[in-house]
Amino acid sequence: MEEEIKSPETVSAETTPENPPEQAEKTYSEQEYNDLKSQLDTVNETLKSYKDYKKKWEQSESDRKAFEHKTKVGNYVKSLGLKDDIYEKHVTDLILEKGLKFDGDKLIDDDNIVNNFKEKYPNAFKSAQPVPEFSVSTTGQSGVKVDDAFIRKVMGLK
Repeated sequence: MEEEIKSPETVSAETTPENPPEQAEKTYSEQEYNDLKSQLDTVNETLKSYKDYKKKWEQSESDRKAFEHKTKVGNYVKSLGLKDDIYEKHVTDLILEKGLKFDGDKLIDDDNIVNNFKEKYPNAFKSAQPVPEFSVSTTGQSGVKVDDAFIRKVMGLK
């Protein structure tokens, strides 16, 4: 038994890119192929569902941030001391329309909107002076106020 001795030139020539070493080709039965295809389909469906969850999460996060911003704007507008809800809604809409943002608790560039609104609608804001309270004295009757008695008298009631 004579061994064939290969020269280095012959070995390198056999493993060049033109002649790669032969690899055993794996063959699968039909059952194995179907099992692998099923696993691949399951993985692809799982990936797709993760992408859908990611989109839903991103939308949810966007909605949460928008709600948080709108709530912050609403609280800011309430702190301005407007007389009623109509003025509050109008100023809130102006701020949201301009897309103004907060720096901490301070609204950036709010002075322009609020000052313009104060100039245009000075009566929209509550007065800084407290509304005087009038005390009503009661008559000799138990718990009936003077103004109640006066109204009853005018209307002809007892």
